[in-house]
Parts: sequence; C-alpha cells; structure tokens
Amino acid sequence: MTNELRIDLHTHSNHSDGVHAPSVLIDLAKWKGISAISLCDHDSLEGYDQLEEASRREGIETITGVELSCEYTGRDLHVLGYGVDRRNEPLQKLLLDFRATRQRRGEQIVEKLAGQGVHLDIQNVLARAAGGALGRPHIAAALLEAGYVSDHPQAFAKYIGEGCPAYVEKYKIRPDDAVEAIHAAGGLAFVAHPGYYLEDERAFRALLERGFDGIEVYHPYHHSQMVTRLLGIARDFGLLISGGSDFHGFAGRDNLGEPTVPYSLLQRIKETLQETH
Repeated sequence: MTNELRIDLHTHSNHSDGVHAPSVLIDLAKWKGISAISLCDHDSLEGYDQLEEASRREGIETITGVELSCEYTGRDLHVLGYGVDRRNEPLQKLLLDFRATRQRRGEQIVEKLAGQGVHLDIQNVLARAAGGALGRPHIAAALLEAGYVSDHPQAFAKYIGEGCPAYVEKYKIRPDDAVEAIHAAGGLAFVAHPGYYLEDERAFRALLERGFDGIEVYHPYHHSQMVTRLLGIARDFGLLISGGSDFHGFAGRDNLGEPTVPYSLLQRIKETLQETH
C-alpha cells in the first residue's frame, strides 16, 4: 500500500458540517500528496461545482459522493453514495427535503439555546452552511465565535450534543430508501464507518442484504482488528471497499488523508460504475 497512490473518499466541506470551502479541500489534498478525493457532504451535492473547478486546476481526481442520514434498529446510520448523477431530479428533491428539515432543526436548536440565555443570530448560523446542509457544527462555530464555548467539543458536550439541553433530533430515512435513491441516480451505496454498528453483527449482516454495494472499511474509528473483521465481512458478501478520513476541518477532525487508502479501491469502484451503466 505504501507505494500506491493515496486517496480520501470521505471528506466534508462548509456545504454541510465541515469548516472549509470545497476548493480548500483540493488545496489540502495537493499539499498532502493525495491523488483523488470524494466530497461526501451530508445531504448535499452543492459543493461540487467549486470542487471540480479546483480539481481541474490542481490535477486532483474526484468522484461524486454524498452522505445520507438514516435510521436502522433505532440508531443513526449513514449511507455513502458514490458516482451519483448530481443532476438526478429525484435525488435532488430528496436532498432539498433533507436540507429544509436541517434548517428547521437548526432554528429549533437556536431557539432552545435562547431559552437558556445563549443568544445566537440565526442568519449568521445559516450563512455558515453556504447554501448547503445546515449542521450542528455550524452552530458550534457560532457558539465559539460568540464566546459561549472554548472549542467545538465543548459546544456539543455542554449544549447541542445528544442528551444536552438544546439537542433536537434530526430527520432520517430508512436505509432501503437511501440505497434506492442512490441506485436510481446511477451510484453505488456504501455503509459509512460500519465499525459503529458491529456490536450487533447479526443486525449488521442483515443490513448488508438490503442492496448495498460496499462498506467503508478504512476510517479513523476503525482499529486494525476491526479493519480485518470488516474485510472478512466484505469478502463474505462480495462487497466493494472504500475508505477515508471523514475530514471536517475542525479540531479532532482535521486529518485529511488518514488513514492511508490505496487508489486501487477507487479503481474498482469506477470499474463497477462502468459495468452498471
């Protein structure tokens, strides 16, 4: 793996809950020697015009990606869609619905914060999403700027994390619906960071039978034993493999290019996309 081109198939920009503009991701990839990336913003494809313009300038390859919010066995589940047609109307309608519910959720969180004497300008918060999907990190950044917290983790631990005073549940769809939407848009559906769900392997294996094309094996959360276990599951199901940093750009999530992911995984994904079209 050491002599092979490196890729990062899981990054986020300020069009969802990341810090940086898409063009900055390309600049960082160039600086770190990463040959290809996928921007997988939550419930948004709005960053791709800027990303592709920058990628052509810097010679960095891209593959279209998106991350959809689902619920499975009562828990959050994220689904990555690679190679989707970002102009596919049903997918864009789904993403618009997602972003509308995310905005309403953000407004509700800001209202809850105000009820605790923590006052944020909702327009300032919305502007941070750059027309994409509003996320809690945007609110965390506003809390930090206003001096209510000292860093992003404190914002989640004190105010907006699950179980905290200003937390609001987010809108989610069924994994079957996510897979169907991704396939209808010409893409491939992967379970994101599956290590989070492996404590119930029977349920996880049942999930994979719902039409998934692959799993994200390489992720900062996945230790070496977990990677080995996931590789075995992928072999059992004949699934593709992806990997990435889940880069967001703020402290603790500023790890573009980590862990090391080989280009051969992207090559196999591209070949499969060609075979299915």
